[in-house]
Amino acid sequence: MSARRFSMATVTGTVMVLLLGQVTGALFGGLLEGFAVADPGLVMKSSPNLWTIVLGAVAMGALLTVLLGCWTGHTGAMKALGTSAVFGLLLHLFLGFSLFGMTTMLNLTGTLVKIVIDTVQLALAGMAVGYVLGRTGQSQC
Repeated sequence: MSARRFSMATVTGTVMVLLLGQVTGALFGGLLEGFAVADPGLVMKSSPNLWTIVLGAVAMGALLTVLLGCWTGHTGAMKALGTSAVFGLLLHLFLGFSLFGMTTMLNLTGTLVKIVIDTVQLALAGMAVGYVLGRTGQSQC
């Protein structure tokens, strides 16, 4: 995969992860606070470290690009949507249940709701990455 193609897809994934994170936070943030076991003020930072959030989004954009463009070759929006949904579900089942088992951030219902929200978010970001990869050529790594 060319550096240009990788960069375009990674930037697309980064932007989508950040935008969808903002949207889901605005739409479902209050809902998830209702499932909190611990006081959200004790868990959440009063002012988040934006650079770490952006760095995490870049890492997820790059991971989606490698997953879709190199490992599976599932480029194009619809193929990427399915692959990203499965990947997102498995990833967030791991993260959600691990955090549920180790922390008091959310109760079980909140954990399950968050898994669904995060899976949809990652599937849509992957769909955008797959679309960009499909438009920029079909060569794999």
